Amino acid sequence: MEKLGIEPILLLAQIVNFLIIVIVLSRFLYKPILTMLEKRKKEIEEGVRLTAKVREDETKFEEKKDRMLATARIEAQEILEEARKQAKGEEKDIIAAAHKEAETIVANGKEDVARARVEMEKGVRDSAVELAAAMTRRLVSGILSSSDQHKLITKHLKEVGTL
Repeated sequence: MEKLGIEPILLLAQIVNFLIIVIVLSRFLYKPILTMLEKRKKEIEEGVRLTAKVREDETKFEEKKDRMLATARIEAQEILEEARKQAKGEEKDIIAAAHKEAETIVANGKEDVARARVEMEKGVRDSAVELAAAMTRRLVSGILSSSDQHKLITKHLKEVGTL
């Protein structure tokens, strides 16, 4: 074997090293991995069982819900019929009261709108006068003297105030 370049002592040492690695890996790596995989398999099976149970419970609850909904619909129809009977009796009184109240609200609304319109017109006039005065001051400040400016502004404000 030495002619082939294989030394028996090194070969034996490599075989021993390989066996040591196999033993160490199987004890510290392979067995824990198998144990973990088995545990995971059991967890998955338990999850599948729980899922099946939940589905079964879900169908039971769905059936119960459907029965309750049907009962509730019937009761709701009965309540609606009763309410319709009562509503027909009170309908005329409510309509008459609503018409009276609507007329009052419309009258009050017209008065409010008229008041608001007058106030807005006054506010718009005041704003327009202020804006015109400010614009005039700016335009005229560089051209006219202060007394000429005052006379011109007073004249235009009187004209705007009469509109």
